[in-house]
Amino acid sequence: MKKSTCILLLFLLGSQWLQAQFKVVGYMPSWAGSVNAIQYSKLTHINYAFLLPTSTGGLQAIENPSKLQSLISLAHSNGKKVLIAVGGWNNGDDGAFESLAGNATYRNTFVNNMINFVNQYGLDGIDIDWEYPDAGASANNYATLMQQLSTEMHNRGKLLTAAVVAINGGSILSSVFNMVDFLNLMAYDANSFDHSTYNYAVQSINYWKGRGLAASKAILGVPFYGRPSWESYAALLARGASPNADVFSGVGYNGIPTIKSKTNLAFDQGGGIMMWELSQDATGANSLLSAIHEVVLQRTGGGGTTITIQAESYNSMSGVQTEACTDAGGGQNVGWIDATDWMAFYNINFPVSGSYKVEYRVASLSGGGTLSLDLNAGSIQLGALAVPSTGGWQTWTTISHNVTVNAGTYNVGVYAQAGGWNLNWIKITRPSGARVITQVNPAAERKIAEKPGAGKWTLFPNPVRDRLSILAGEDLSGGTLQVFDITGRQVITSRVATYQLDVSKLAPGLYTLVFTRKDKTVKRQFIKEH
Repeated sequence: MKKSTCILLLFLLGSQWLQAQFKVVGYMPSWAGSVNAIQYSKLTHINYAFLLPTSTGGLQAIENPSKLQSLISLAHSNGKKVLIAVGGWNNGDDGAFESLAGNATYRNTFVNNMINFVNQYGLDGIDIDWEYPDAGASANNYATLMQQLSTEMHNRGKLLTAAVVAINGGSILSSVFNMVDFLNLMAYDANSFDHSTYNYAVQSINYWKGRGLAASKAILGVPFYGRPSWESYAALLARGASPNADVFSGVGYNGIPTIKSKTNLAFDQGGGIMMWELSQDATGANSLLSAIHEVVLQRTGGGGTTITIQAESYNSMSGVQTEACTDAGGGQNVGWIDATDWMAFYNINFPVSGSYKVEYRVASLSGGGTLSLDLNAGSIQLGALAVPSTGGWQTWTTISHNVTVNAGTYNVGVYAQAGGWNLNWIKITRPSGARVITQVNPAAERKIAEKPGAGKWTLFPNPVRDRLSILAGEDLSGGTLQVFDITGRQVITSRVATYQLDVSKLAPGLYTLVFTRKDKTVKRQFIKEH
């Protein structure tokens, strides 16, 4: 084609839906700030800085371990994730990283130590802050290290992220983009007092997306301090600086208007915003994190009603390619779409049961195409739409339909029933206002699951975190249960002894459960959550 049972009442607030998609990442240093002062409700991820490696793959003692433990406890009680940031500027000494990454034995030691550290503290993942690998062998060693960490973290349902330079980061090979959950773009420290302008933020996002990083993985970094004095934003205000300016007495910083502009930029072009660092923020009405949060609410009409998915940020696909896009906002779009091609976007949350409006930004030279929407690899079909002719491959229009979805987290798929169209983005608008939904009590579900004949091959809860229950409508004795990941790799096999399966050790993603007994085979899909 072209070149191109017991009812639980849940009142769900829309802002929770949005924040599950738009990341707000704050660094908390080991040497400054109180974990009790963190505004947890306005963050999604917190990175504790820093854990330092040794040249042979060991780990130096973490500073203030009790602070880390308190941070994890408070963050988890507020539903937020905590990662350990490894490395940092460290006076410009990255010798330990260079040594361990270039030696297979040291590298394996480091990876195993990181697994143990994450498990010891109950962390949600790792943020690698190697400042900075060099071009050539160092860059290749960095990619090898990240691949090993990616495998080990994701197999355990943990996150892997990295902090990278704002621009000119060629030593971070493009292969790393698929290994990480997201990259924290350090769009600050460019030069002197004007070290972190809005234009520099634009350049940073454009640089990484231009190299192929998915927009959803581009997390824009902002400073909570000024240069060249290195004073915290809070200290600058105490000296008389304005929260609504960017320069004071020769010191450049980001005031509230610039922070809000950058947050809007991150909404339009990226996947979230990051700040270095939380202890430098002011309190009350002058808080920069509060300014970020205001934009988070404003962008969703005060209620988190809409999520925009950039087409090029797919997690898996078949047959499509990306290209530069001239639609409003620029970036990339998906093209070269033929019949039977598809894109899948993982872990999209529908917070309430009901009708959703789904919009698609499309372009087509001649029309005649048809797209359809589905959930969980086609197990739930939501309907199809004809794609009209727009008169050009970069002439864009918006088409939409309403679909009905039960509350839950799904892998969303866009399928080409007939090709010949481009896709720039998808917008999903939830029902207005908080809604009440019903949910079967888990204890009652377990009793049903243990009773053969209670259902006909239904898996629940789906998505699942720990134990997957089966309503089979028959006695499963003598059968075998197998679970396969999206690559077809078998990850679980078990003789049927109960109507539940422990999936807690699986990495997040889409899986297929296969039951076999003599000549009978039943297949069902489920999503494993974090």
